[in-house]
Amino acid sequence: MNINQKAQELAKLIKTTDEFQTMNKYKREIEKNKNIKRQLDNYLSKKDKIYTRYKIDEANKRVSQLDKEYSKVFQNPLVENYFKSTQNFNLLMQSIYKSIEEELLR
Repeated sequence: MNINQKAQELAKLIKTTDEFQTMNKYKREIEKNKNIKRQLDNYLSKKDKIYTRYKIDEANKRVSQLDKEYSKVFQNPLVENYFKSTQNFNLLMQSIYKSIEEELLR
């Protein structure tokens, strides 16, 4: 079996995790709610533009202000759950990367 097949197997395993499935569930729910999706897409677009246009210190200040402007969106339970589940999924992925790194360094 080659490495690409192993990578595909790993991806399939990741898709079965609670972290991935929970994140995906909330993502689908957000996609069904056009208003929340639009607001979230606008926020993410603005955030990306800030980080591409400014140096990190200035970008962080501007994103902090942006976060305040969108605080009402973040208080929506659906958005809160989505961000929390995304964070949990990212922690899972960090753990996987760390395991791979440790194995490579043996």
